[in-house]
Amino acid sequence: MRGLHIIWFRNDLRVHDHAALRGACYAAARDGGDVLALYIEASEPGDPSEQQHRNASLAQLRSALEHKGGLLHVRTGRSEDVFSELHRLHGISSIHMHEIPFDDPNASQLQSWALRAGIAFRTYAQFGPADSSDNLASLEEAWTRYMAQPRFETPEINAAANVGVGQNLALEDQAEGGRRQAIELLRAFLGSVSDPQRIAITEAESGAAFYERLKPFLLLGALSVREVWQAASSAHHQMQHAGQDIRAASIKSLLRQLPELHKQRVSVRTVSSASNARHHRAEGRQLSLGL
Repeated sequence: MRGLHIIWFRNDLRVHDHAALRGACYAAARDGGDVLALYIEASEPGDPSEQQHRNASLAQLRSALEHKGGLLHVRTGRSEDVFSELHRLHGISSIHMHEIPFDDPNASQLQSWALRAGIAFRTYAQFGPADSSDNLASLEEAWTRYMAQPRFETPEINAAANVGVGQNLALEDQAEGGRRQAIELLRAFLGSVSDPQRIAITEAESGAAFYERLKPFLLLGALSVREVWQAASSAHHQMQHAGQDIRAASIKSLLRQLPELHKQRVSVRTVSSASNARHHRAEGRQLSLGL
């Protein structure tokens, strides 16, 4: 087998609104070859609570990939070693991955290795626009424009590679954790104008407090920030229109928290930090997050 187009899943454990997955599928369709969905497990176990969320997200990611014709391949070890072996045995044409909001030496080393090996290497933004600016107003406007863009549709994986799925993490589709729980939490917080049972949920918890509950799912990428921003913007507009001022204010406070991960990424790149983005109404957008 030659010509693998690898999508490296890290902190983007979903198939929805996934630019890197779309890019890998497009590259395979354009250039020939197969799409390999890859996750590299850390050699040392992490925090048990975080690992539970991660395993649930991986289990749901695996199911979602299978539904679209793909397979989740799990390896353990240093990323450069994993990619070197895959290239030696099967040949890699391109590598696609999302940026993450903190310093990522593994990605830098992998990019250097890929350049030496003549492998196309592509990174995609997911917490905000890739281009930064020293102008605060421009940065805020760029972030808002990025969030308002249409979400990426989940592609069919018509040429899925199978090079042995690798380590069996005994992934089970648990009720706690993963994209499914994140969507339920978000829906419960945002509610709807016609659902009075959820009024108390929104009024009792500030958006800032809810963001802290949602943040582990955003860090894992079970939901994209853009999915949350569009759903919350739509709900905020609906609550304002219905005169539900307390609920609207609570949702607006959630919106004010969402640029945090992008600011963190910008800070890592030693560019001026962004403040909370301005939030525009998103009329016509619906809360329609897929599993």
